[in-house]
Amino acid sequence: MTRSPARSVLLSRDTLLWLLIVLILAGVCVMLGRWQFGRYEDRRAHADLVASHYDAAPVDRESILPTPDASLPPDAEWSPITLRGSYCTDPECILYVRNRTLAGDVGYWQLAPFTAEDGTALLVVRGWVPQDGDGQVPAQPAAVPEDTVTITVRLRPPEPVLDRERPEGQVHSVSPQQIETILPPLDAAMITGAYGELDAEDPAGERPIPLPRPDTGLGPHLSYAVQWWVFALFFPAAWIYRTRRQIQDLRTETNPDPTPHRVDHRPRSAARTRRRGHDEEEEDALIDQHTL
Repeated sequence: MTRSPARSVLLSRDTLLWLLIVLILAGVCVMLGRWQFGRYEDRRAHADLVASHYDAAPVDRESILPTPDASLPPDAEWSPITLRGSYCTDPECILYVRNRTLAGDVGYWQLAPFTAEDGTALLVVRGWVPQDGDGQVPAQPAAVPEDTVTITVRLRPPEPVLDRERPEGQVHSVSPQQIETILPPLDAAMITGAYGELDAEDPAGERPIPLPRPDTGLGPHLSYAVQWWVFALFFPAAWIYRTRRQIQDLRTETNPDPTPHRVDHRPRSAARTRRRGHDEEEEDALIDQHTL
């Protein structure tokens, strides 16, 4: 039994192989689109969190971190709190976090523990300090206030512990649990579930360059996701078009046009020769005489 052209093409090794390749490529594009869309959702959630907390009114620390070892709730990041107390001004307390950028320049964060009147200590990033000439130490660091001050900070989650050799007076990340082990003894319980990014000090004094407002742009991730999904549709469409063309070509080869060209077999009448009249013959004779 002869298979139809469509069946022959669809079940051919070449068509099935291309179908497998198309499914793999389309699947990869779908996954890449979902990955980009996930990044878009993360950026949007971050932007919403900054918009709702960054400019909010400060609250007490206990309303967000009821105990020193409490973890910062994810939906409370960037929340401002107020603390009254004093910084540890021991030279061993003032640390600088390496490899922090500001407007494209690499520098340091100035980091100091702040002991609050409630008996807790919070690591506070006071601002950004540029590098010196050789890039090994901070240039002209601002002094930490020695008197009692009231500070407003925005809470951030701890950074991962980086187990690297560190230069003296410097650290690689803001990890309260790790930094607590290198600080001199403090008469306070270290808050380990968060650190603070300084917003204001009262009374105000000299400080490093304030950190900028976090970027809330959504980036191109949504458009990238749409592009990957369009690519995912392109490959099946191309396979369908190619397969249909193959089926049409095979049908043309196996079933040529059965309609013959019609030939007109009717006898054609011969062209009739018109007989010359008597007057025409006399005119020709006169012309010949004058010519001679």
